[in-house]
Amino acid sequence: MKRLTSYLLACMVGAFGLYGCGGAETEETAMEEAATEEMAADVAMINVEVSSISEEFANINTNATSDQLTEAGFASDGWISITHNEQTLVMPMVVDYGDVAEGAWLARMDEESGTLQIAINGGNAATEIGAAVGDMLHVMAADAPEMDMGEGDMGEGEGDMGEGEGDMGDGDMGEEEMEDGDSDASMGGEEATTQPAQ
Repeated sequence: MKRLTSYLLACMVGAFGLYGCGGAETEETAMEEAATEEMAADVAMINVEVSSISEEFANINTNATSDQLTEAGFASDGWISITHNEQTLVMPMVVDYGDVAEGAWLARMDEESGTLQIAINGGNAATEIGAAVGDMLHVMAADAPEMDMGEGDMGEGEGDMGEGEGDMGDGDMGEEEMEDGDSDASMGGEEATTQPAQ
């Protein structure tokens, strides 16, 4: 009888232990799923359909309205990524094509249709990625890509070069022209200074 009681007690403890473990696993899984859903909610995303392709520049016109994008959490002046056939492109949301450099991708709300349009400034977006009417695009909010610091430096360098050229033109070159009276001295700085004296 004692053995039977001990056996039953052991079974009950084991069953309770399994239930307890199972409950903990279920709770942990539920917490992970909730965290994943919360993260997904933080990132704006929407699937849109290509409704038409512009004839002249092959811009990609979609069926996503500004209201749908706003409800999904997209910023009107933010960045988005477009995925089509496993190809992902990141681009800014802008007002006009000229808001980006020539050849750059952009997303904008088309004034006529009031829907999201994907384009390349001076290029053919649909041709570039092989998009056709009826294709689905996966659109997500994205962070602006990090800009190469070299570009900023180059801009400063250009300013310095401009100043340098101004100095050369006003200073050294002017003196050479006055001293030599040689019209060739007005040519580019290096050529003028490396010319052999005659």
